[in-house]
Amino acid sequence: MKRTVLLFLLLCLLITTGCKEKNEPIEPPVASGTTGELRWVLSSDGTLTISGNGEMPDYSHSRPQWFDYLSSTITAIVINNGITSIGIGAFSGCIRLTSVIIPNSVTYISGSAFRGCIRLTSVTIPNSVTYISGSAFSQCSSLTSVTIPNSVTFIERTAFYDCNNLIFINVDNGNAAYSSEDGVLFNKTKNTLILYPSGKIGAYIIPNSVTFIEFSAFSRCINLTSVTIPNSVTSIEEHAFVGCSSLTEIINESIIPQDILELLGVDRSACILRVPAASLEAYRTAEVWKNFANIVAIGETNKTAMSFLQLNNLLNIQEYEKI
Repeated sequence: MKRTVLLFLLLCLLITTGCKEKNEPIEPPVASGTTGELRWVLSSDGTLTISGNGEMPDYSHSRPQWFDYLSSTITAIVINNGITSIGIGAFSGCIRLTSVIIPNSVTYISGSAFRGCIRLTSVTIPNSVTYISGSAFSQCSSLTSVTIPNSVTFIERTAFYDCNNLIFINVDNGNAAYSSEDGVLFNKTKNTLILYPSGKIGAYIIPNSVTFIEFSAFSRCINLTSVTIPNSVTSIEEHAFVGCSSLTEIINESIIPQDILELLGVDRSACILRVPAASLEAYRTAEVWKNFANIVAIGETNKTAMSFLQLNNLLNIQEYEKI
């Protein structure tokens, strides 16, 4: 009898506990709503979840419905399977964002989608994405590496602009449009240098396969100190080296000076231009190249390369020290 009563009491306790757990209130979302044909929910832990089927709207002329939470609350984004694109400016300025999940249903990442997400350190682009639009990840200052899957057929040139800690871009070997070497982005045949990650430090020797340096290829590479341009390069686009403020040496192995419109951002009074000895006069009369204060033959020492102005300044300093 006692055993029966004990079992009965134990059963009642289990039922009561289970009911209590089931009846515990579910914490309501911070906010929720719809955007186009999709639904979004922002939970109390800072996760924004977007679900539904089809394209995400563009927000080029309007604010996304979660705009008020972009800079204060959202720390993670989960885009559920079924969504096929990420809209223009969808998460731009989401400064607390640290992680994002993009499903295999997404084929298009629109312009400025993640622009200015300064805490985002890495992103996995699924093997369904074919197009990465301009400024999609620009100014993501904590982004250090990016992997481009074999599905991507087009990357707009400003997609990773001003990501000043980006040091490595890896392209899947099966990609038919792009390739990478030492973390640098090229077209498939490696005759066009598309993007040198702006977080890289030190000197860089461009491969001999390259004939074309793309617009803004080295843009804002503030830690690039020296670049060697092989004889194979015949064309250098505008803004190729804009913002390369630490560049102290350009070694240009081309016998014939390339036609170039400008070299904005390069201090041509301090940066030494080294060229083939037989081409010294050609570079000293070529547009843009002639504006370098120091144009010397490849192999000459810095001492030999010193301009008359620099030498004169040094002599003045020495005379001052004698006083």
